[in-house]
Amino acid sequence: MSIESLLSWVKGWGALGLLVLAFVSNAIPYSTIPYLILVAPLLSRLKGFDLVTAILALAAGATLGKLVVYLMGRSLRKLEKISSFAWTSSRFFSKHRKPVFILVFLVAALPIPDDVFYIPIGVAKYSILSFATALFLGKIVVTALTALYGVSTTFLLEDVIGLPVYLSIPLMILVTVILTVAVGKIDWYGVENNYIEKGFLYALTYFLKSLLKVLFIAPLTKLIIILRNMFTRR
Repeated sequence: MSIESLLSWVKGWGALGLLVLAFVSNAIPYSTIPYLILVAPLLSRLKGFDLVTAILALAAGATLGKLVVYLMGRSLRKLEKISSFAWTSSRFFSKHRKPVFILVFLVAALPIPDDVFYIPIGVAKYSILSFATALFLGKIVVTALTALYGVSTTFLLEDVIGLPVYLSIPLMILVTVILTVAVGKIDWYGVENNYIEKGFLYALTYFLKSLLKVLFIAPLTKLIIILRNMFTRR
């Protein structure tokens, strides 16, 4: 689906269409449906009231989708055997309910695989109202950041570099895919463990180190190995 056809679809279905798109993309646990990849160039084409409406609709749909994941976590309490990770995390969330609101907000406000946090929170039976509130606020932030990313990238590619639309949009999507894959490869289990055991700053440091490793160190290491093997064979 091209951005032009997606824009036509949005105009036809309006906010409801965006809400459904975000809901479906967020309701599947540990899904890699990268709806933000399409959302970024889409939001970059909207302005004023249409942009605000789109951000709110996407945030609402994402919130409803993650509530499905949360309820799945609550249903796990009925099972005799679930992962030790979920139970360990849920004990932490049960004892520290006030910081959980901030955690949910921060996780929702970042383009990261967040189900690893939400399912244990559901197991802990954290307040669904507090969860939904923090989640919605976070999704507004991440969607607004996505819009900012889309507008900035569009300005760079089209206004500064001078690329035509048929080249700038595919390039933007490619860059977004690379960033999405990189974020998906981060050791989020290690990030959570650092947050639980040492606090937010340690978790943030671990996250940045993991991102640096995924984006630069790992690809550079593979390139060096490939080049070394090529010269060795010769």
